[in-house]
Amino acid sequence: MHHFETLTEAMESLRERGYTHDFKPKRDYLEETGTGLKLKSEEINVDEFHRFEGTSDPGDEMTLYAISTTNGMKGVFVSAQGTYANEVTPELMQKFSIAERAETNTEGAVKPIHAIGLEANE
Repeated sequence: MHHFETLTEAMESLRERGYTHDFKPKRDYLEETGTGLKLKSEEINVDEFHRFEGTSDPGDEMTLYAISTTNGMKGVFVSAQGTYANEVTPELMQKFSIAERAETNTEGAVKPIHAIGLEANE
């Protein structure tokens, strides 16, 4: 997977690969912004994600999720750091917890830093 320098570059690549819908989170579902279609967590899959960090402001951190749905729809969801923390149920946000999702492509993502002398699986 290609590592993108900007959010715009990543979004353009995903659009070219068929991720043409836009999603936004509501309390316990994602909503497709064009149609208003409501999708519960069991109806969505996170295919890949890309994280972007601001060069001077930690508040500029964003994560772009490529999402496919059980009905064949593909689209994106952009999450600013902490933006939806109080608006979304823990059950929906768990769907975006990449650490527990081995099938999600994380090759271009920021990897955690492990302290020297500590095992990675501690």
